[in-house]
Amino acid sequence: MKKLAIGIDIGGTRIKIGLVDLKMGIVLETFISPTEKKDSDKFLQIIRAGIDKLRLVAKRERSPVLGVGFGVTGFVFDDGMVDSTYGFLEFMEDYPLAGFIEKHCSLTCYADNDARVVALGEALYGKGKGYDRVLVLTLGTGLGLGFVANGRFETSLPYAHMGGHMSIGNSDFTCYCGKQGCLESLVSAPGIVDSAIRCGWKQKYPNLPLDVEAIFKAEQEGNPEAVLVVSEFLNNLKTGIGNYINLFAPDIIVIGGGVSKGMKPYLDRLTQVDILKPYKSYQVKIALSELDEHSGILGSAALFNQ
Repeated sequence: MKKLAIGIDIGGTRIKIGLVDLKMGIVLETFISPTEKKDSDKFLQIIRAGIDKLRLVAKRERSPVLGVGFGVTGFVFDDGMVDSTYGFLEFMEDYPLAGFIEKHCSLTCYADNDARVVALGEALYGKGKGYDRVLVLTLGTGLGLGFVANGRFETSLPYAHMGGHMSIGNSDFTCYCGKQGCLESLVSAPGIVDSAIRCGWKQKYPNLPLDVEAIFKAEQEGNPEAVLVVSEFLNNLKTGIGNYINLFAPDIIVIGGGVSKGMKPYLDRLTQVDILKPYKSYQVKIALSELDEHSGILGSAALFNQ
């Protein structure tokens, strides 16, 4: 009999729901819907529709579903109460997510911070598999931070979920968190685009698209503004990685999220981290995620392994 659980990853534009074989570490089936950000009832209807569909798949597999795991932005208490998503989901303030799901779907529900469950997915089933200390940075609309030691979260609650908001220098603009020189504001997708705008991208290249993919492509072609933007991005990310190494001493750092898809040409530059080591023989590997969008689904389902 298979060990099945449903993992749900609430993203900025889409809700990704998957039926996971926890023993094999694979997503058997998915249900994807646009993210409902304003109405709790509509949100719960979407979740229930996805769960019902995947329960039918589990029935065909002749295996019960252990329950539902969620990855959601913000701080989540151990009873599945979401403290706040800082406006990302307007209705999800002091929101008893696990309680609602258990009531509406009659399944055990666990919930945790989205970046943490991505890290759990990478540690158990992705690039972090086989490593004791796994740090995962998710670079997308923000900077998500998750750390897993020996296949488990090192802390019971996501106390470090704001770890992307460390100041690494001075800047002439303020991050939405209230700080200047905030790492997330410099290395996230919006941060990279804002850097290009400050370099005059719109005026100099009005016919070129303005997104991370276009900036990376232009850098590879030698575009001077793109070269400057990417160089600043890599230097800022290296500074952040150096700080995280001093805090977590990871064996591997896995970089995922939409920004990571264009980072393969720059990986060698990131691995040259010239800082004092946590201990003399310390070594760290830096890798790009290969789980793509499945990491959050796998990690959310793997809450049933914790």
